[in-house]
Amino acid sequence: MKKDTLLMLTLVMLLSLIGCGGNEGQSADDGESQVPLSEADIRKLYTTPENYIGSVVDLSGVVFGTVEYDDSGVYFQMWGDPENSDMNTVVAYLDPDFELEDGQYVKLHGEVADVFEGENMLGGTIIAPTILASSLEISTYQDVVAPTVATASAATPTIDQLGYEVTVQKAELAEKETRLYVSVANNGSSEFSVYSFNMVIIQDGTQYEEEMNFYADYPELQSDILPGVTTEGIVTFPAIEQAPFQVIIEGSTYNWDEDINNYVFDMNIQE
Repeated sequence: MKKDTLLMLTLVMLLSLIGCGGNEGQSADDGESQVPLSEADIRKLYTTPENYIGSVVDLSGVVFGTVEYDDSGVYFQMWGDPENSDMNTVVAYLDPDFELEDGQYVKLHGEVADVFEGENMLGGTIIAPTILASSLEISTYQDVVAPTVATASAATPTIDQLGYEVTVQKAELAEKETRLYVSVANNGSSEFSVYSFNMVIIQDGTQYEEEMNFYADYPELQSDILPGVTTEGIVTFPAIEQAPFQVIIEGSTYNWDEDINNYVFDMNIQE
């Protein structure tokens, strides 16, 4: 069964539930005062969803497949575990004006309304909890997959050499990665080059090099920057400790008479 067919059949089932007032007379709004399922129970939800009908959940994930609309609301599937394309979830949200599309990250609060069981394209069984959401918001890869656990700032955020300005706006430390927000302004007389693969983080005697995250679709820092141009982007590194560290950025120009040193930033964790 194709993904779109699965969604349409589940949509019909959800509409029936909504029309009947939800499971056992309880609507998503009735669950606002309930304590949402714990992280451990969320994992169990995807193994035995029938045991959690009527439970309140706080979930996040990435939308996949076709997003359906009718006069009552919006209906979609999402991966609750985006990195592994796992934890298939079917969601109904009673706001037909809510704009949503494939590939967007979302966070929701709602109630487990029922369970859908069907077949995928390979004949395997799909068991998915169906959620009637009382709130839904667009989110980001950072917030859903790799949330920030600490932020670091530079003692001197901007360093200018001969008009070639490099700024480390901030660093976000997550359990899975470190995100460096960098901007470069070429106010000099020559083309200026900064390559992310030449950037390093030094912490406690260990050197960390760029570790690209192809899933996140972060804005990329341009490498060869013409005079008068400003660029900014996010460069990712492996996860590091919540402790002071250095960022070293190498820059160069096409004017051999210009001597450009490494841009060195001392980073401290914000309290």
